[in-house]
Amino acid sequence: MPHLLYALVGYGISNRTLCKLLKRMGYEVFVSETRILSEEEKRELCEMNVAYEENGNTERMLSAEWIVVSPSVRPDHPIVSKAQEKVVTDLDVVLNFRKPAFTVAITGTNGKTTTCSMLAHVLNKLGKKATVAGNIGNPIANVFDQQLDYLILEISSFQLFWSKSLPVDVGIILNIEPNHLDWHPSFDHYVQSKLKMFTFAEKKFIGEAYLKFVKDERNVHVISAVHPLDKDKVIFRGRTYPLKNDHVMTYQNLQNLSAVLTVMDFLGFEPNEVLRALEDFDLPPHRMQLVAVINGVQFVNDSKSTSAAATIAALGNYEDGKVILILTGRGKNESYDVLVEKIKRKAKHVLLFGEIAPLMSSLLKTSGVPCSIVSNMEEAVIEAFRIASRGDVVLLSPAAASFDLYRNYEERGEHFVRVVQSLKEGI
Repeated sequence: MPHLLYALVGYGISNRTLCKLLKRMGYEVFVSETRILSEEEKRELCEMNVAYEENGNTERMLSAEWIVVSPSVRPDHPIVSKAQEKVVTDLDVVLNFRKPAFTVAITGTNGKTTTCSMLAHVLNKLGKKATVAGNIGNPIANVFDQQLDYLILEISSFQLFWSKSLPVDVGIILNIEPNHLDWHPSFDHYVQSKLKMFTFAEKKFIGEAYLKFVKDERNVHVISAVHPLDKDKVIFRGRTYPLKNDHVMTYQNLQNLSAVLTVMDFLGFEPNEVLRALEDFDLPPHRMQLVAVINGVQFVNDSKSTSAAATIAALGNYEDGKVILILTGRGKNESYDVLVEKIKRKAKHVLLFGEIAPLMSSLLKTSGVPCSIVSNMEEAVIEAFRIASRGDVVLLSPAAASFDLYRNYEERGEHFVRVVQSLKEGI
């Protein structure tokens, strides 16, 4: 067997794209996958002359010089953990082959995708060539050949944990709340993974409330907060600016905007021109997406809220007692105490289905919150509409991962949208 330079653990979208790049560059590659590969994947690997194993990982990967892990590979992986000094991510590999002119990397429990998308939108509108890659679903290997002024990287805690060396010009930590405690062995482990961003970045920014996690605050800058003044004005660093985009005026997106304005100011752009560039910005789907208004009741798809902290933020947009909340999915081993207190104030009723339903039903009933367990999304939407009054909001903000019933949060959100549209057509 020829000497292996790169072993790719997992053949998902990021490693599959990296494999093609590595072969194009003349490197030897070995793929190790725990699932059964599709016939298309096997044919592709054979055509590239890439050796592979499926239906389980073996120690064959240990003979490689570098082991590139998919983000889902856990820290306690029995084979990967034997060679941690060799383990890297696709981000390490590609950025150390060729670094773009300027790299902005963004992490956080919530808001990563929206902030990255917002920042790239603004830069492109202002005449710069910028694109987003990484955890957003666009593998870093896709941008290898692009000539960019700015690369915006969305980075997860998983990627940060495994990364060894990322040449980052600006590193941003938006927020740090409990999340992914089904992957990280503890909250501190999750925090330390997020903070690795600052070991890579030249210029460092963090949300003010999260500075408490930083041991050495020297050279770490606080994100300047944006405050709403009325429906089309915001205050940033003591000055008032017009903002004509209702999508951005939610509680969560003003936090995301704070990061964008802070970084754009550092890059030498005026707040006025940034805010003008955002006038036609659309949010990525499944994030506080208004699907329909039926008989005065709003239906909002926030399927991307897969943690308690994200659902708490979503509820913060609404008046007390006006929300019929749909919670569903697979929990991440986190505490729901603060979420339950928020629900107690904001929700008229909670509808539950999926793996999280028995636990949340017990917690909510103990706290005196009206709730019902239903069988599926269709029942949840129909019952929510029955309970709702004019002026109420039916909010899908699940506070859990989607993998019990759906392939991903997008599929879950799309199902909600279809059911709501069907309800509207039947009225």
